[in-house]
Amino acid sequence: MEPYKSVRVNFDNDDYENVCERFGGGFDALPAWRDLGNLLAHRAGWHFNVANHGEALWCCGVLGEARLVVYVEPAGFHCYDHGEDDDAVFASTAGVEAWLSTREEAARTPSAVIKEMAQTFDWQVLRDYPFRLDVSWSDGMYCATLPALYEPSFGANVRDVVNGAAEMLCQLFDAPAELARQLTITVEMDNSATDQMRSAA
Repeated sequence: MEPYKSVRVNFDNDDYENVCERFGGGFDALPAWRDLGNLLAHRAGWHFNVANHGEALWCCGVLGEARLVVYVEPAGFHCYDHGEDDDAVFASTAGVEAWLSTREEAARTPSAVIKEMAQTFDWQVLRDYPFRLDVSWSDGMYCATLPALYEPSFGANVRDVVNGAAEMLCQLFDAPAELARQLTITVEMDNSATDQMRSAA
């Protein structure tokens, strides 16, 4: 891998509110972005990005897909379904939630296009994609979450929780189980997981 591909880009003051203010319509739009973040932040399949040359977006999909997109605009919450080429604008997050109710479950699964792409060249796309697991620890177990997965992976140690998540990813794409060990996975541990790992060493 060329060195530049390992560069991780961070912005100064890159917390959610600052990014939304800078790329999502300014200070006046912040209350709406906060409401949207409260609605989507912990829902399976959702991730927040700055895309399309500087637009803040909430997206639902696997391997970077944006099957559903929601963002704040002056008229309200703009929702777009790529598969149906259908959009709507709502004045409140209640409207967004109702709109998602018939679409969200399907959007959390890989589309036919991304599944076909993943299977091409003997699953090389899945091997190369940089999956990032967020790992925490509570009640005697490690927990790994990934936007692509419905359910978190649990394990007694970091190795088990990472391997469990890799196996779940293979199931999601109907990929061979042995591919799990070949996936490119980065682990980010919160304070609870880091403290537990250090105390167990």
